[in-house]
Amino acid sequence: MQYLLPLCRSSRVLVTLVFLFLQHYLLEAQSTSEPLRSTSNRVDYLIITPSQFVGDLQVHAEWRSRTSWTHQALRTRIVTLEEINKEFGNEVKNLPQSQAEAIRAFLSHTLQFWTEPRPSRVMLVGSTSLLPAYRAKVTIDIFTRPPYIYYEDSIPMDEWYVVNKFREDFNTRPQAAIGRVPGRTSAEIKRVLGKIRLFEESGNSLGFNLSTRATVILDAEDNDAFDTQVFLLDSYLRYNVGKPMTMNIVNYQSIAQQPDARRQVTAAMSAGPPIVMYYGHGSPDLWSKYRILTTDDVGNNLARNGKPYMMITAGCSQNYDIPKTPSIVEAMMLLENGGAVMTVASSGYSSYPENNSFIRLFFKELSTTASIDVGTAMINAKNALYVGSIPPQDDLMRRIALLGDPALVPFSRLLTSVSDYRSGMSLESSAQVFPNPASNQVTLRYTLPSANEVQCDIVNLLGQTVLTLRETQSAGEQSLNVNTEALPAGSYLCRVQSGAYRHSIALTIRR
Repeated sequence: MQYLLPLCRSSRVLVTLVFLFLQHYLLEAQSTSEPLRSTSNRVDYLIITPSQFVGDLQVHAEWRSRTSWTHQALRTRIVTLEEINKEFGNEVKNLPQSQAEAIRAFLSHTLQFWTEPRPSRVMLVGSTSLLPAYRAKVTIDIFTRPPYIYYEDSIPMDEWYVVNKFREDFNTRPQAAIGRVPGRTSAEIKRVLGKIRLFEESGNSLGFNLSTRATVILDAEDNDAFDTQVFLLDSYLRYNVGKPMTMNIVNYQSIAQQPDARRQVTAAMSAGPPIVMYYGHGSPDLWSKYRILTTDDVGNNLARNGKPYMMITAGCSQNYDIPKTPSIVEAMMLLENGGAVMTVASSGYSSYPENNSFIRLFFKELSTTASIDVGTAMINAKNALYVGSIPPQDDLMRRIALLGDPALVPFSRLLTSVSDYRSGMSLESSAQVFPNPASNQVTLRYTLPSANEVQCDIVNLLGQTVLTLRETQSAGEQSLNVNTEALPAGSYLCRVQSGAYRHSIALTIRR
């Protein structure tokens, strides 16, 4: 009997562990298979998309649902427009924008009735021609509205999707962070999501010129005001936050009369800093009456050599709900050769004092809160500004929209000095690759802390793995030969992983 007691105790422990595992498994299964109206759903990260993009989103959803060195695992669920229409469409079918109202009814239901944790980040996938924007009536009265937006009667405000209808009478602040990944085709969607993962996971290895963190373009109109706002941003980050952000400022007033003025702007934006900013007036396809940048310029002249960037504007009406042609900010997201991994911009008329107050607080959140994502940084900055605001000002803040993944965590050296950077997941001795530039073969050298399998991935600058090599090696100094003969000329990342250790190296292939 004395021998059986420990066995019985062990059996009870085993049964308990099995029960807890099954409970956890069933809970996770519920988060992806329960009907949308079920109160048993538990989700951190919700992706809404037309059904044709579901297959394209699987890699991204799986990546967000597991812990990586950049982010914590999020309970993730993909929901299609067809599912939403089936369960919520009837109650709103007579409303003017019935599809948008169905999405909002669904999101309000999740925010009010789903089991905690409820969605804290929502990503809309698809251009507004495929997944509608929530269009809100303009609340700026005719006496304060500038003449050039006289006909602006409504604008897209995706943020209204996450204002809980059940609480709207007393609280119209967003209950979750929301962003949109634009795109009309599977290729465009996969391209944008691949750039997002590349920027988050490997931004430190892309060879950014981090001595200058941001390129800033100043409009020639109201130049003194915009120059002052940039000065205030610099002073705020330098003295209030203690995280200065070095900027290359292109003052368009000083170059407007030069024949290559617009080329100088696109050249500055292509120079390599991870942040691009624009202070000035604008419409969806045009920056300023001086035509500083147009949508065509983005496609024809903005070459980033594969280095993606964060785009932030304090300009008016960078609208993303244009049926026939992409807006400037949408075109930047869809670029193949680098381009934006996210844009923060107003989707309608905006007031630059509110814009710049938001930008200062947004950068403060990114630079002082460890591993914060851009959606949370935006909602925190807006909440700070909502305090004491009046309804029209609420709408001005709600116009500032995010194109991109609200769960994006900017890479670690983005807003800190190089000396501040510490990587907890690199090879014991930083990996080296040679020759670099290479032609038909490269050799990697590194030191392994213990015997393990080593995996080398060659990744292009759209985030796609184009070559993988695995080999089990012993501890100590090791090398790995990689045949690159089949790869086209261009820039790549060479990722080396072994157990918990990881290192990325920029690699150039020439022919």
